[in-house]
Amino acid sequence: MRCFGLLFFLFSLAPARGDEVFRKDILPVLQEYCFDCHDEDTQKGDLSLHRTGPDFSNKTDLANWELVLEQLEIVQMPPSKKKQPSAVERARVIEWIQEGLIKAGKGFAVQARLLLPEYGNRISHELLFDGSIDEVPFTPARLWRMSPHVYRGKRYQSNVSGGIEAEPVSYVSKSSGIRDYADQEIMDESGFLALRMAFSDIIASQMHDRELPGLSYGPNKDKPIRIAGKESFKAISESDEVPDDNVMGELIREEFERACGRAMTEEEFARYLAFMKFNVKEGGNEAGLKVTLLGIYLSSEAVYRLELGRGEPDEHGRSMLSPQEIAFALAYALTDSPPARNRFIKEALDGNKLQSKADVERVLRLMIADGSPPIRKNLPASMFHAMIQSAERGYGYYPRVVRFFEEFFQYPKAAGTFKDSPGAPVGSRALVGAPQGHIVRIVNEDRHVFEELLTSPRFNMNKTEMIGMLERRHAEKLKSTPKEQHPQLEEKHLKMLKRAEKDLNDDTFRSGMLHDQSWLIAHSTNDQNDPVHRGIWVRERLLAGNVPALPIGVDANVPEAHDKTLRQRFEVTQKAECWRCHKTFEPLGMPFESFTDRGWVRTGMFYNTKKKIFQTELKNDQMEAGLKKGELVKYPWDTTGEITGTGEPEIDGPVKDASDLVHRLAKSTRVRQSIIRHAFRFWMGRNETLSDSQTLIAADKAYVASDGKFSEVLVSLLSSDSFLYRK
Repeated sequence: MRCFGLLFFLFSLAPARGDEVFRKDILPVLQEYCFDCHDEDTQKGDLSLHRTGPDFSNKTDLANWELVLEQLEIVQMPPSKKKQPSAVERARVIEWIQEGLIKAGKGFAVQARLLLPEYGNRISHELLFDGSIDEVPFTPARLWRMSPHVYRGKRYQSNVSGGIEAEPVSYVSKSSGIRDYADQEIMDESGFLALRMAFSDIIASQMHDRELPGLSYGPNKDKPIRIAGKESFKAISESDEVPDDNVMGELIREEFERACGRAMTEEEFARYLAFMKFNVKEGGNEAGLKVTLLGIYLSSEAVYRLELGRGEPDEHGRSMLSPQEIAFALAYALTDSPPARNRFIKEALDGNKLQSKADVERVLRLMIADGSPPIRKNLPASMFHAMIQSAERGYGYYPRVVRFFEEFFQYPKAAGTFKDSPGAPVGSRALVGAPQGHIVRIVNEDRHVFEELLTSPRFNMNKTEMIGMLERRHAEKLKSTPKEQHPQLEEKHLKMLKRAEKDLNDDTFRSGMLHDQSWLIAHSTNDQNDPVHRGIWVRERLLAGNVPALPIGVDANVPEAHDKTLRQRFEVTQKAECWRCHKTFEPLGMPFESFTDRGWVRTGMFYNTKKKIFQTELKNDQMEAGLKKGELVKYPWDTTGEITGTGEPEIDGPVKDASDLVHRLAKSTRVRQSIIRHAFRFWMGRNETLSDSQTLIAADKAYVASDGKFSEVLVSLLSSDSFLYRK
């Protein structure tokens, strides 16, 4: 449905996209903002719009309009120093071109790409937040494939205790950001066959007790490992007689609830019982059991989240999710387990109190107040990293909240980044736990969350702070330990204090998550800093911006030169043909030269003339000896950069280093709203559209009015029309 105001104006052109509309509404915009550079005489970029008309059947015009669409969507044209069209004018031309491409047979490409996470920022940020859109929000009715994490939460393998639960599917989307998109995670034929094979193995592994060869080391060397089968499966598969209806019935009810997350109806029970009886009769107990379980596990309700909107349509043609659908939506919004395992959702559903937005908000606030216990506390780490990993129970530990910040910042990628540069070894896996602890604490404290994530000094491994944490933990431990054990605790505590005095420094430079070693390593190469991908991350994640695609045929490799600094080597990007793209991200990535490629605060840069490498991690005596012998040459390092594109004069402009960069960004309205846009995508499982404007504005207002509570953003998003209504 198209409604009032701006959207009515934009889309009212649809019935008559002909020459008259082009001359009246499109051509004046092109003449005002484009013809100076793309007329018949100038033709910058070999593009002339002077003779390009509204005939999309003309191949030349079609190709030109595709180029124009790309540049308008990513806000690269007109150039930033030229006069800019308003958001409405830009949207008007974009919509006109898109409809022309659809009529020319390119509709699938135009519409499909806007569903991809990497195209989310192409929707006008200004129109989303300026309040001019008054269309009511909704999400299209959909089937949303269960994520690998939800499969883990179903607990198909009863013999796994504290280990890795079954994940018979994997993501098919890119691993570079938010992943669980309903339109991208689909079940095609090959995916279905792979899922069936995985379930066949899971079922077969629990039909009988198993014995595996023993380990080749340790106290239990060569001792066989025995794994018990599932008793309810064995009662049928190992029986010499046809199982009675009670045995089959109990198993069917139990496994249906496991797979579908709800109790089955009597009609469903009768159908599945008859199905199992037939299978057992035709194939025997074991084969009949397996086929029946596959039928349950592969049913549509077990594979997909059904979000059809089964309520009565409202005056806008939207239907609210049914109470059952809401229960699943809320459960999988914060956890990976079905609604029956959350007492607040279960009580509300059983009490018929999931009927309205007020009901949903009440349940959400109960869940947030209750929180979730700590997770992932035992990642390999040094003593001090291990201390930081553990935070208190709170809503920041809900699996989906943890995963949002993992996918947003991408810091877990540090675990897979191998470092080949000179320097001390980096325990990449250990780096992942510490920032998770910091993030959870910030979320649980729930005050100025975004600002704290970007600027908090707690991301320093600061001696004074760590000693304070040691003292507090020691005092708490003494309270809960018998007095006769206090001497041992005191002795252990003194050892830890001495170690802290020896190993830690009073670092103060780091500010927030982008200065954390995990983020820096995750966004680096195996032997150097990566200003390109760091800058792209800032542009796309924090500034809701777009980066032009790498042109075909362009060699994007920076020349190797071991006697030049990274900044010197990147001077090649200053060429006009390169800078047009690099200017959007490189000035945002270069300030991170404040750190070495291993994520340490940079204190010096020396070129070793003998080894022909740069060295940044030298002890004072090594540095002095090398300089004295002439083997080391000291180089300055340039950490300056620039913020552009916020539209906020107090934010845009030069920055002196990585600290200046993040403190400036943390004050930006656009940065705050960009994080909220990414939260929307994560929890809605799709890109935002202009019709979601009211939802985004409400979430932004909730954050500001609550002094920066992320919990209020969640409540606002998860009780919004975008979350609850389908069409």
